[in-house]
Amino acid sequence: MHTRTASFEQPDSLLNQLAAKSALADPICSRSEWLFSFHEAFTPQKQLLLRSNETSVLAFSSWEHPVVGALLEPVEAHWFFSAPLMGPDCVELLEALLQEPQQRAQKPFIAISGLQVDGELLKTLLRRIGPEHEVGSLEPIIFRSAALAGGAEGFLSRRSAKFRKNLRQADQRSKALGITFERCLPRTDEEAQQAYNRMLAIEAQSWKGLENCGMGEEPYSTFYGLVYRRMCRNGAARAMFAQQNGRDIGFVMGGVNGIHYRGQQFSYVLDWAAHSVGNLLQWEQIQWLCEEGIARYDMGSVLEYKLHWTEMELRSHTLIWRPNR
Repeated sequence: MHTRTASFEQPDSLLNQLAAKSALADPICSRSEWLFSFHEAFTPQKQLLLRSNETSVLAFSSWEHPVVGALLEPVEAHWFFSAPLMGPDCVELLEALLQEPQQRAQKPFIAISGLQVDGELLKTLLRRIGPEHEVGSLEPIIFRSAALAGGAEGFLSRRSAKFRKNLRQADQRSKALGITFERCLPRTDEEAQQAYNRMLAIEAQSWKGLENCGMGEEPYSTFYGLVYRRMCRNGAARAMFAQQNGRDIGFVMGGVNGIHYRGQQFSYVLDWAAHSVGNLLQWEQIQWLCEEGIARYDMGSVLEYKLHWTEMELRSHTLIWRPNR
């Protein structure tokens, strides 16, 4: 039974292996880089409850909620992107946790995210945990993804004629303007920090940075810096910079998880907004991912601009289990 963070942080840890293999809507946000970076940046005061056996993992935080009292929740309980239970024996791990003396005494509320309505995990939870709890739900999270089957040309074939025309014209204009793209794969923490500093400098010149609502604001700046450095250490990070005459004018950053890629952040300086820098960065990143054999591009929760880039929609549900006290 593993309970220490270090055993979950390894690139090939069971947690990260299960995140890659599980049929999750947002698998990379169940990996160690996302979870423990969130804990350090957002909720260091909460107690991590990590359990595993040979086949399954459990990753929760515990704290005293001012309204409901004792609460078990996913380590990342801000966006609820992650799945705190993975593997065939994960419900057994949860049952064992609830029998530990502290949990037996507190009878906590339990929040479980990353659930599929017709999934076996939800059915098992309702059968084995449900009788001792009242069950409620939060609003489902809708995720958008694009298939990369058939490579870059296959991706384009699933986009509209207008989309393809606009992207082709933007690409031609970018070449005339001398815009170039740099693939970034840092190998050390120092190189990763240098790359992240470049991202923050771009973000500060973007509309988000100028309106103080981007990843340059705390605790998001610390969080994404931790995520990026951890992904670089584990070989999962993929970042792309756009430049013009040696000046950084945009970036896109994310990570790979098996055959999935999840975009994390992208931004571009405001004075280049009219030149489709964001779209070109996405396109350059997709071509890179296709070269690597990545099968799916996950763009996270739904926003209007993502509809043009994606054709798949997945839903993730978060249920709240209220104990019968």
